[in-house]
Amino acid sequence: MTSLRVERQCTVANRPGEGHPARGAKSRAMIHRIAIVIAAAVTLGAIALPATAQMRQQMADKAATAAANSFVSKIQSESCSQFGQTMAQMKSKSGSGSSGMSSKLKGNTQARTDFVNIVAAPLLNKMIDCNMMPGGM
Repeated sequence: MTSLRVERQCTVANRPGEGHPARGAKSRAMIHRIAIVIAAAVTLGAIALPATAQMRQQMADKAATAAANSFVSKIQSESCSQFGQTMAQMKSKSGSGSSGMSSKLKGNTQARTDFVNIVAAPLLNKMIDCNMMPGGM
């Protein structure tokens, strides 16, 4: 009977949190707190990253829309000779490298689509009205 009693005492002493009740409760509480902090950090990171990317996307879309609307307003108010000068200036600038808006549009397909959808029709109509179609069309 003594051997059973000793064996049982060893088994109980080897269980986590048993043997020294205060120490086991503290370590379980600490592990629980650490797990909560880690879970909160992971959750916040998972929420914050897509939100930041979405905000950047929206800002780029707004900038492209504003630039497109500004360009359309400008060319619609110009005479054909002024429009020709604007086109010549844009052509000479494009040879010296990519502009800020141009590089942003190349990197953001949604902003590029929005820009083209706003600018394409007014630009082509102005080119037709001013007999500026490429190839003498």
